[in-house]
Amino acid sequence: MKAADAGPLARNYIRHVDGMRAVAVLSVIVYHLRPHWLPGGLTGVDIFFAISGFVVTASLAEHGSESLLTFIGAFYRRRITRILPALLVVLTITALLYALLIPRSWLSGLTEQVAFLAYFGLSNIALQNQADAYFAPRAEFNPFTQTWSLGVEEQFYLLAPCLIYLHVVRARRGAGRRQPWEILVLAIASLLVMAFWTRTAPLQAFYSIAGRFCEIAAGCLWYLYFWRNRTTPTAASGRLARIDLLGVLAIAVTFAFTRLEDFPFPWVVVAVAGAVLTIGVNAGQTFVRRMLGSAIPVAIGLRSYSLYLWHWPVFVLMRWTTGLQTAGTALVALAMTFALAEASWRWVESPPRRSARWRRLPSVVAIPIALALTAGCAFAAKIWLTHVDFVGLTTVSRHRTDWYADHSDPTLSAKEFPCQSQLTYRETPEMLVIGYHRVYCADGSPLIPPGTPNIFVLGDSHATAYIPLLHRLSVATGMSVSVYQIPGCPFVDFHGPMDYGRPATCVSLSQSGLTDVLSLAKSGDIVFLPSLRLTRFVDEWDFTDEAEAMRLQLGPEADALRERAVADALQWLKPLAERNLHLIFEAPTPIFKTPPFRCADPWTSINPICSRGIVESRAFEERLRAPVLAAMHRVCAQFQDCSIYDPLPQLCDADHCSARAQNGRPLFFDADHLSRYGNEVLYPSFRAQLVAIGALPAQ
Repeated sequence: MKAADAGPLARNYIRHVDGMRAVAVLSVIVYHLRPHWLPGGLTGVDIFFAISGFVVTASLAEHGSESLLTFIGAFYRRRITRILPALLVVLTITALLYALLIPRSWLSGLTEQVAFLAYFGLSNIALQNQADAYFAPRAEFNPFTQTWSLGVEEQFYLLAPCLIYLHVVRARRGAGRRQPWEILVLAIASLLVMAFWTRTAPLQAFYSIAGRFCEIAAGCLWYLYFWRNRTTPTAASGRLARIDLLGVLAIAVTFAFTRLEDFPFPWVVVAVAGAVLTIGVNAGQTFVRRMLGSAIPVAIGLRSYSLYLWHWPVFVLMRWTTGLQTAGTALVALAMTFALAEASWRWVESPPRRSARWRRLPSVVAIPIALALTAGCAFAAKIWLTHVDFVGLTTVSRHRTDWYADHSDPTLSAKEFPCQSQLTYRETPEMLVIGYHRVYCADGSPLIPPGTPNIFVLGDSHATAYIPLLHRLSVATGMSVSVYQIPGCPFVDFHGPMDYGRPATCVSLSQSGLTDVLSLAKSGDIVFLPSLRLTRFVDEWDFTDEAEAMRLQLGPEADALRERAVADALQWLKPLAERNLHLIFEAPTPIFKTPPFRCADPWTSINPICSRGIVESRAFEERLRAPVLAAMHRVCAQFQDCSIYDPLPQLCDADHCSARAQNGRPLFFDADHLSRYGNEVLYPSFRAQLVAIGALPAQ
């Protein structure tokens, strides 16, 4: 959505269109606050697209007597004046607050890129090329996601001036009612693309200008066909009233019945049709237009751009900090949204439009000034977001070396570890392999002591959670390390066979990693198998169904699947055993019902995600993992060189398991991934395991 030209300052002001903006922006706000209240509220953006096409075309059609360059320059000057001030303020303030208050995590992984591109109208391109859908967690926790619609409109602006100029000039040169066939053909093509992509590439259908062009073009065509050549405004007629009511009915239907599995096509067609029908075919008055044109809807509509810009970062920042689940926090979020929108309307949006000094600047001066200001704000935001770990106020940011299991352990001291290991990245056709190889020893120690085995690590994201420990191991012993990790794809998790209940890519990537290990490993090397093997009670963004998690972990159905998993595991591991490789399973670590990194600061204390605490009874953890541990022992008993590394005794005391050590430092980053400090705590016991199996000499 964008700010429109229509308003009391514009010629040919259509009052009820501002009322339509109010309906659209309020529907989006309600949907983003509580989707079940208004299932189709997201189609408010589609209404904005249609309104935007109508209003921008009306603005352009008032011109056309000047040259093409002057026409285009004046258009972009108006767009910059209307859109840029509020956008820059919202993006820059949001970027600063986000950098200060939100720690870096997987959940915030898209933020930096989307924020930077939002300054240049390209955030929709970044979002459509990601693996996350609009309704996925990382989009919902990204305070810049709403700018995708601005990107669509700004990309439309690259075509709009030339298309409209062509039509207007031809009409003024005597072509009469020349029909805008170019726009019509592009709109039909876009609609077909949207329909096809909705089934085959939903991200592209949602975010791309190629699919969304038809919505803006509908408003454009509506103006050119029905308003451009309208007669003198007439009084309300039965026909006009019926058209308005039909439009309102279409909008109401989309609000009530839109289904996400059929979105954007065909529901946007109904929403856009409702929008253009409610705009009407001439300037007459009806009951619908009088209601939409009354004082309150118009006031909200005039502020709709700022409301749209501000509501999403307010909601997201609260979702991260205090939470947004309770009625109280929802009311606070709404109050903040309207207060910020009012301030933006009064002191950011309106002044440039009224500034005589700004209007006197020629476009060739004004446009470069605006672009330079945009670039400056964008790079400032990029610096803040890139360096969250240094500018952030969060506990996680201020103590990042305790929290983040980065690819290198920055706490290794030259005094304690006189050798150095080089971090490497090796690309296979299917995945990236992270490696460590000792390259230098200040004390003259051999880089790789004779008989030192290599260690290969196969697993999901829990494999990379062990990287600080593995880095330390390589530095201390000369072991060469290769880490194969497939996010979201545990390797032999004992919940079921590897091909049960997971994407086909998990199986193919696991097989690829296994094949690569077999091509490189020599007799006596080690294969470490860490993966998530318990069902989560909480993700980084929300709780899972606890009863369902328990059912999937314990009970007859889980036991039956585990039996199949044991047989399947033997087949996966047999090739490794035949190569005389030593297998080390990671016994399940404790899991928690709260993600610690989200609950480490005072401003998160009331967030419901933190309500279950970071301490669980050891008896509960032991009971939860007992079936997996038993299955692991059964599999290991089938191979001569197989052992189980159990981190739980080092992470728990006799009665409790906590995500935080007694000294207050974190053992876990989220509810099941080790922190960097957790790796430091486990290192002695893991090395002792290697000594016990004869892989390393005793110290």
